[in-house]
Amino acid sequence: MSQTSPFSKANFDPLIIRSIENSDTLLYDISCPYMIMLETCRESDGLYSIFRFSPNDYQSLFFSEEDHDVMTRRPLHKHSFVEIMYVISGSVTNYVEDQVFTYEAGQCCVMNKNIYHSEQFSGEFQVVFFSFQDEYLRELLSEYSEKGCQSKSAEQGENLLMKLLSDSGQASPAFDKTYLDCFPLKSPAEIHEHLSPIFNTLITEALNQKPGAGFFVKGSFCRLLCELSNPEYFSIKRVHSDLNGQEFLFTKISHIMKASHGRCTRDELSAQLHYTGEYLNRIVKKYTGQTLLSYGQSIYLDEAKDLLLHTDKSISTIIEELGFSNRTHFYRLFEKKFGQSPSDYRKSR
Repeated sequence: MSQTSPFSKANFDPLIIRSIENSDTLLYDISCPYMIMLETCRESDGLYSIFRFSPNDYQSLFFSEEDHDVMTRRPLHKHSFVEIMYVISGSVTNYVEDQVFTYEAGQCCVMNKNIYHSEQFSGEFQVVFFSFQDEYLRELLSEYSEKGCQSKSAEQGENLLMKLLSDSGQASPAFDKTYLDCFPLKSPAEIHEHLSPIFNTLITEALNQKPGAGFFVKGSFCRLLCELSNPEYFSIKRVHSDLNGQEFLFTKISHIMKASHGRCTRDELSAQLHYTGEYLNRIVKKYTGQTLLSYGQSIYLDEAKDLLLHTDKSISTIIEELGFSNRTHFYRLFEKKFGQSPSDYRKSR
């Protein structure tokens, strides 16, 4: 049984929405190899718009203030395709199974086909969605090359993004109830400046459809996947759909602390995550047994240990890279944790 798409304002609609039998939820499908959807809300101007790009088709949809409900909360649904959501500005609240998570500017998530979810938008925002049919994904993956891309996850030892995309077309349980959270390691402005040329190429080529456009689109998608996998810009984590809110918050804290070499303060964390420093400290204590300060110290001391073991950098260089201005303080902390001075630790391994 089909349900009319809330976006149906053109003769051809690449997005197909169906009711799932014996369920209150919906199945979103696409009738084309890929679809790019750019959604914008500027309340100050009364602008609510959706631009959609797919092979041989382009749609621009505009909504009045009265009928912009389509821009707010989606019904609970899952996809027959893999979807990448990137928040350009503002924020998006994602209702994933029974949990609620918020994505801010610069953040990205990759949703597989087995996760029931719905998005809720509020205020001013701009979000882009990339959707891929299985066959098109297989074509992308056959041409994708990790050569020249720093795409390995330090924690997992593999490219989680490529793994999820590869498994999406198979009956693999590896990502059955798991999606990916891509947390930015630089400011939203830096992230957007880095990705916007790829977005512009994708939209321009999909829109103009000049000879060879399909090759440029496919190449740009490969570049996008490479950049999302780049550990200099994003930290990628598996997120289970049954993860509770506090666990999810701790993954965010961990992202930020590791990206800052353990140097992010309570106030800085509070500003980024919109929780009080005391509450964040309690979350860290719950999942690590450490205070936020101790957790930060353990991160940069473990990093110092790895640099001592796996590089030939001088101890002075390591101290400088980790942001210590007091050499004596670093030595004291290192010896307290590892029982040896940095130089003795390096010699004994």
